[in-house]
Amino acid sequence: MTDPFDALRLPTAPVAPDPAFATRLRTRLVDTLGPPPDPVPTVTLRGTDPADPADPTAASFAGGGALVPYIAVEGAAAALDWYRDVLGAIELNRFVEPDGGRVGHAEIAIGGSRLMISDAYPEAGVVSPATQEGSSTALQLDVVDVDHTYRRAVDAGATVLREPTDQFHGNRNAVILDPWGHRWMLSQPIDAARAEAAADADPGDFGDVRRYSITGRRPVEPGYLTMATGDLARARAFFTTVFDWDVEAGSEHGGGHVANTRFPLGFMEGDAPASGPVTLYFRVDDIDVYAERVEAAGGRVLARHEYPSGGNAECVDDQGFRFDLFQPAPGY
Repeated sequence: MTDPFDALRLPTAPVAPDPAFATRLRTRLVDTLGPPPDPVPTVTLRGTDPADPADPTAASFAGGGALVPYIAVEGAAAALDWYRDVLGAIELNRFVEPDGGRVGHAEIAIGGSRLMISDAYPEAGVVSPATQEGSSTALQLDVVDVDHTYRRAVDAGATVLREPTDQFHGNRNAVILDPWGHRWMLSQPIDAARAEAAADADPGDFGDVRRYSITGRRPVEPGYLTMATGDLARARAFFTTVFDWDVEAGSEHGGGHVANTRFPLGFMEGDAPASGPVTLYFRVDDIDVYAERVEAAGGRVLARHEYPSGGNAECVDDQGFRFDLFQPAPGY
């Protein structure tokens, strides 16, 4: 049933305001509230300009944990380059002042986590360790090869606070001070025998370490995966369009590494391997130890390989699930 008042309803038509009234109203508002504020300064966000092919940085990064360290340095642009070249960081975004001066905010992905960085803003209470008696915090970074990363850092200007040594707590670590005053604790897990030997040789700064009850061991976690593709060029084009992946050119083994994701992954070109369309790699610190565990638990080691990026072992568990163990070479 229709509404009888519909017959009386007039169509809604926009009416432009009287220009003279609009001018008078604006004048009254300015007299009462003051002139409008200056426009908000613009910032440059790296990684969002599709016309800049030389800038492959991602505009945002989801993940990396809920607690994200935020550090200030004197000269953030140079620090970002240093963290990239020495520690393998991936720059995610960078906000630069309009005059090209200080970095107001930047984010990098490093060691599977996010780190936020800015230049010092002493006028806002944001200061760097260079203006203090040192940093009150230290950044721990788990690496594959402490000695390798340590040498890269020292060669690039880091100050040595502790050379790489085996520690009683089950890690080999080194401590360096980066050129901007922040302490980095580089850490690599070691086996129980080496940790025991380290405790016997030198208790270090902790006194008699036998007084401590030490429990726990890091579980092995996935460290890489590959997806099978019959055409690497098509896969690169598809996933670059959909996910903004930066897929490197195929290697001598027919694969392509994705260079800009937090979790390391890549493609294997050719027929799908026996493991299926996706191969899961578990990152270990000693392939021999874990290969023995696989067979002792009822699984099988199918094949062993050595590549420039490290060694791997193709395995199946006691129910036939295919997976690989891999031990990265230094620097990977």
